Amino acid sequence: MEVYLLRHGIAQERDAKKYPDDRLRPLTIEGTERMREIVRGMLKLGVEFDAVFDSGFTRARQTTEIVTDAYRIDNADITTTPALEPDRDAAEVFALLESHKAARRVLLVGHEPQLSLVLAYLSGGRDGDAFDFKKGALARVDLSALKPRSGMLVYLLPPKVLRKIR
Repeated sequence: MEVYLLRHGIAQERDAKKYPDDRLRPLTIEGTERMREIVRGMLKLGVEFDAVFDSGFTRARQTTEIVTDAYRIDNADITTTPALEPDRDAAEVFALLESHKAARRVLLVGHEPQLSLVLAYLSGGRDGDAFDFKKGALARVDLSALKPRSGMLVYLLPPKVLRKIR
């Protein structure tokens, strides 16, 4: 199974008055434009998905919809899961993958610090391992078996690199 981890794009600044529920904080205009460039890079790399999941937070859903629009995937095919929320246990994402083991290529759109923890959990790192998972970064982990820490990190591409792929 190929597992792609995509961090949401640049979002509005935290503001308790404007966004009392952080789940509702959206992408900025710049964040939306940059995500479109990132997705063009993903398309050029030949990245494909059989299943798409996100946290359901506004900024993650907007990011996911930019992806699905470019890939011509029906937005009804996006599955929202609490497993991709920022402070969830990485084992929850692994359980999600186990329940969708028929999928060959899975896209997970989420947040930090959770995506770094998931990356470590899938690829054999320690939970304290630091990955530079910038907003809009894309990681690929190949799992030859559905076992924790058995995957191979194929790449972790920063958004700047993805935007430059033509």
